[in-house]
Amino acid sequence: MTVLCVNDLTGSLMRIRRALLASLFLFSMGHSMAQEAVSRYPSRPVRLVVPFPPGGPTDIAARAVAQKLSEKLGQPVVIDNKPGAGGSLGAAEAARAPADGYTLFYGSTSTLAVNPALSRKLGYHPVKDFTPVSLVALGPQILVVNSGLPISNAKEFVDYVKKNPALVNYSSAGEGSLGHLAAELLLDTLGLKATHVPYKGGAPAISAVASGETQFVVDAVGTTAAFVKSGRLKAIAVLSESRSVFAPELPTLAESGLTNVTGDFWSGIVVPAGTPPAIIDKLSLEIREALKQADLVSNLKKLGADPQGSSSAEFANRIQADGRKWSAAVAKAGLKVE
Repeated sequence: MTVLCVNDLTGSLMRIRRALLASLFLFSMGHSMAQEAVSRYPSRPVRLVVPFPPGGPTDIAARAVAQKLSEKLGQPVVIDNKPGAGGSLGAAEAARAPADGYTLFYGSTSTLAVNPALSRKLGYHPVKDFTPVSLVALGPQILVVNSGLPISNAKEFVDYVKKNPALVNYSSAGEGSLGHLAAELLLDTLGLKATHVPYKGGAPAISAVASGETQFVVDAVGTTAAFVKSGRLKAIAVLSESRSVFAPELPTLAESGLTNVTGDFWSGIVVPAGTPPAIIDKLSLEIREALKQADLVSNLKKLGADPQGSSSAEFANRIQADGRKWSAAVAKAGLKVE
């Protein structure tokens, strides 16, 4: 039988104690260094991943925000365009970046709500892989019809489609685009039938309605404004909870006596999950302050986007709510992109 002497026991306890103290010291040092890094944030340039090519509305909005955020943070905020797969390639890359606040992602309804509803093979999860920072802008979509149709309001639209289901076609920027899903949600909610005709982009989809190839489209108020102003299209209603500042004369569907259907396009900034809360709070505050500046407000409004600003929690609620809404719309439309 082995007998453990008092000296051996004392020595073992002392070694355990030294090991624990060393571990606590290293943990304390690591924690202090992490806290110092957060307090000095940002100490180098910040990357803002934009999942679309340069020159488009999302890229223009992101650059306007990046410029103001650079001024606020005292470090360059550099745009990194990563287009492909409807924005999914850029989102996946941003999700894999270190969660240190030096990689931001300019997300939108498409990348954070619609794409995840269409496919599970994206390489990222909008909720698990990202933490929202702030909503940046909100752009309402509107229902517009060919100017030659006997339709002037939402009720006449419903009556016309009900009477002519085989003759009514609607266009969109493509299969699974926000306009496509919003139109499907509108038709389903109102109990209507129409044939979807997808185009390669919003411009040809809108032009198709103006020329009479299709009868209606749901698209952003900014992209349809010139056609409505020229009389080539008639604006019927805004798909939003409240009237748009860009078309205040247009009623919502609810104001028209119909069940309200919303299809807003929003954009905002998120960061990889695990980013320190103090950094998220700092970024959220600076973005909200930047969105109060007149020149940034003006630049966003030129794109048909209404500047917003929000807390991380508020933006998270919107992402999750729209994710559920568009998932339901995708399921009803029987869409799946793999």
